[in-house]
Parts: sequence; structure tokens; C-alpha cells
Amino acid sequence: MNARKQRAKLMMETKGHCSQLEPNKFTVRSQTNPENYYTVSKTDNGLICECKDHLCRKADCKHIKIVLEIIKKNKCYRNNTFRIMERTKLKLCKYCDSGKIKKSGTRTTKKGKIQRYACLDCKKRFTANFGFEKMRYDSRTITQALQMYYQGMSVRDIECNFDMLGIDVDHSSIYDWITKYSTMVNNYLNEIVPRTNERVMVRADEIWIKIAGKQNYLFASMDDDTRYWLASDMADTKFQHNADNLLKLTKETIGKNPTRFITDGLPAYMKSSKRIFGKKTIHTRHIHLKGDMNNNKMERLNGEIRDREKVFRGLKKIDTPIIHGMKVYYNFTKKHGALKGKTPAQADMIEVDGRNKWITLIQNSSLYKENSI
Repeated sequence: MNARKQRAKLMMETKGHCSQLEPNKFTVRSQTNPENYYTVSKTDNGLICECKDHLCRKADCKHIKIVLEIIKKNKCYRNNTFRIMERTKLKLCKYCDSGKIKKSGTRTTKKGKIQRYACLDCKKRFTANFGFEKMRYDSRTITQALQMYYQGMSVRDIECNFDMLGIDVDHSSIYDWITKYSTMVNNYLNEIVPRTNERVMVRADEIWIKIAGKQNYLFASMDDDTRYWLASDMADTKFQHNADNLLKLTKETIGKNPTRFITDGLPAYMKSSKRIFGKKTIHTRHIHLKGDMNNNKMERLNGEIRDREKVFRGLKKIDTPIIHGMKVYYNFTKKHGALKGKTPAQADMIEVDGRNKWITLIQNSSLYKENSI
């Protein structure tokens, strides 16, 4: 963790360190003089601060980092969009987040020359290939494989598709990319709280799926309004499974108890709802096909998983990262017709820069892994 993030973490442990004045303006208390405050504003190019650290070094100062955490944790106005920016366009140091960088030669690889940079503050050198360092194949090839896999193509089909394009890559390497980046991106996105409505309605259901040749059950929950896949939990049984873990993960994801919880008649949901959500959450558990008493939205998510069951035949363990990657794909890269072409993340006020969402997510996930606050 760099020095700015260490100072930001210390400041966040005190009360009243930050407040929101307007939808796009925050005030953050000075660390050296508690009577002074700095204004942090949201712009189309990210957050800007009036402190000298940001103005002189063009850096993501500790005040900006505090505001980023507040927006990321959804502890701000409902209409504040959390923006996941393309890191390579920010031109900040990989190690200290300073904006005082310069070009410092190139590094020759099998795929050509890569530009290197030097930071004038911390004196370290780095490339802007965040998340794809030391990879034999370029970022577009890797992310294209991820998208094709979660759209329903097997790793061998992807291998054949690449062969037609003149890209020689083995299916085992493609599977390694999928497991590596699915885990990395999921760990980063788990820290971002979706902007659900004040009166959030949650749906839950289960679907059987084969793992290592045995029948298991994937329990999942979804935000009714935006179809955001909130949480999932794998079990080796259905009727004897305790749904507490799924509901705990759901509550952690949205940061509160839902006002209404919709499920089928599985007894596990009723028992866990009382224990985890409490009496204030209305539990609708007798689903019919008539009127609005149905779980069609949740069944649509189950259909997405069922459509890819053939691709998922290679699942070997119950805590497989493939399910995490499927959740990333469903929430952040798949456009939904019911949401008028938006992704569930966009409907929940989480924007991802760039056409290739996977590249942006991997860039930020790599830097989050190294410098988490």
C-alpha cells in the first residue's frame, strides 16, 4: 500500500472525515489541520481536488482516495455513479498514483516494443500493461476469449476460432486465462456496492449443476429492479441446505436488509430469511404462474446458466472461479433487453469505461490487488 493510501486509511478511521455537499461535490477534512477542509469535485475526467498534492503532482491525493471509497461503498447520494475508468488513459504511476510521469524507453518482447514510464516522485519504472504483465498474448486476445467463453463457447471452440484468425493458442491456456481473470476481477468487484433502491426487492432461486460428475445446486440472489446478480452459494444438496450464507452474502452486497424477499416454497429460504433479514423483510414464498406472483426474472438467470451447462462440464471443484466469472459477465458485460440495452451494473449506477469492459475491469483489478486501501 502506497503512502497516500495509508494516510487515507488513517483518516477514514475518524468521524466526520468527509461529507457530501452536492451530488458532485464532497468536502474532506485536512489531516494536518482538522479545521481546514478540501473540496473534491466529480468531473467527466474523474475526481479533482483543490489540495496542493493534487494540483502540483497531478496525483490521486488522499482526499480523492477517501471520496472514491465512499462512492464505491455507496455511502453517498443515490444518484452518484461509481465510475470504473480505463487505467491506461489516466497516466498515473502504478506504485504511488502520481501524475508526474515521463516516457522512459521501451521494452522489447516477442509481440513488439512496449512503452516504459518513469515516475518523477517515487523514481520507479513501469509499463501501462496493467493486469497483463508477462503474458504471451495481448490483452484483446485474452479478453476476447473470456467473452466468448461466457457467451457459451467451449475452450476448444475458442481455440478453433482463433486458429481461423491465425492466432495459435492451446485450449488449456484459454482455460488458465478464464480461471485467473475470473478470480481477480470478482475479488475487485466484490468491494463495490451496487446502488439499489431504498426499498430493495431481492429474488432467490436454485439450479442444479454438475461438478466433478456429481449433481450440485447453485443458490443465487438477484435485485428485482436492475437484475443485478447479487450473490451465489454452491451446495451438494437442495432440501437439507442452509441458505444462511447466501442471504449473508446478499446483505453484505447491498449493505442493508431488503424490504421484500421473493422465493419458491423451499423451506430453507423461510428459515434463513427470519434469521438473517429479520421480521421487517416481507418474505413471499408461494410462487404461482398467474399475475405478479412469479419468479420469472430469477428463472431467466437460471436459463443463462442452463444455456452454458455444456460449456461448464469441465467444472472440477465446488468453489470454482467459473461461477464468479459468469457473474461478472452477467452483471458488467452482457446487455439486457429488459433493461433497454443496459447491463445490470449500469442500471445500478456503476459505469465501466471503454468498449472492452473486460480490459478496464482487469486493469483496475490488478492495481486494486497491489494497492488495496
